[in-house]
Amino acid sequence: MTIAIISTALSIVFFLCMYFGFKTGLRIGMEAAKGNPPQPVKNPVIAVQDAIHEAKEHANKLQADKLMMEGLRNILYFTGDTEQE
Repeated sequence: MTIAIISTALSIVFFLCMYFGFKTGLRIGMEAAKGNPPQPVKNPVIAVQDAIHEAKEHANKLQADKLMMEGLRNILYFTGDTEQE
């Protein structure tokens, strides 16, 4: 029974791989027939480095936005009163 389940699951995965491969190849072929060259494949190392760089920029932007909101909140809640100790 387990062999039937495993073989069924593998055949479904194999079918989906073939389907998406054919679909992608057909799309690229149709674009090539129109004269549009296919997009170059990114180097995985460069793609990961780009993703890390974008994540760091996003984190810096969030930190800058947080500081800006804190400053705006301080400006809006300022009453002009002096604190007495």
